[in-house]
Amino acid sequence: MLIDRKELMFFLGDLGAEVLPSLIDVYLSDSENTIQKITDAAAAGDYVTLAREVHTLKGVGSTYGATRIKELAFALDKKFKNGDDLSGFIDEIMQLVEVIKATNVEMKQIQADVLAGNPI
Repeated sequence: MLIDRKELMFFLGDLGAEVLPSLIDVYLSDSENTIQKITDAAAAGDYVTLAREVHTLKGVGSTYGATRIKELAFALDKKFKNGDDLSGFIDEIMQLVEVIKATNVEMKQIQADVLAGNPI
């Protein structure tokens, strides 16, 4: 499961589903920037930027119910904090990028469902 819809709705709390499409717009815009930052940083071997972006994704995953992003980000964040060698887990970082892309597809579907008046 990429997105836990109950977690996503819990995040909304009293705001209601009507604000969800605009929040998803923010998520999608931010995630595209994050993908670019991670890809560029991985290519450059920029450990500091990768660590920062992965750490940020822990919170994003939690906030938006993006369970797989959250799981991968937590695991990678632990490796960064342990000072593990970047070259040892570059494949995991690229897997995270692919999961972000797949999550974006699912987020767009949730957004379309809400805009069509369908329940989440």
